[in-house]
Amino acid sequence: MTDKTREAMELRSQTFCPNCTEAILMTYAKELGLTEDQARNLGSNFGGGMKCGSVCGAITGGLSVLGGLGISDPTSVAYFRRKMTENHDGMMNCADLLRVNMQNGGQKKPHCDAMIAEAIELIEEMRQK
Repeated sequence: MTDKTREAMELRSQTFCPNCTEAILMTYAKELGLTEDQARNLGSNFGGGMKCGSVCGAITGGLSVLGGLGISDPTSVAYFRRKMTENHDGMMNCADLLRVNMQNGGQKKPHCDAMIAEAIELIEEMRQK
């Protein structure tokens, strides 16, 4: 677990418990030249799959951070999406991911925490390349 992953998990344990996108953006806020409030505001409409079950907020947050770090070429973006979906039977939509998680007896918060951690670990891997 990277320091960034630990930081995101600390944010998620706080009373206000940011959504997946907010947690990832807030973790990288300083590096992106943002305050935590600005990062939270930027990510506020992407939790829960854009608040409608669409693309997972951890994926959206991860792609946002990659763009902010200057990693935006089509090959890198495709790599990030592919790695995230490969680990989840090709799924990238929040509603699908949560449905399968629940069918397997999982709870929402641990599932979302794992998605956040996975996205951050992948961001950090890609930064090293």
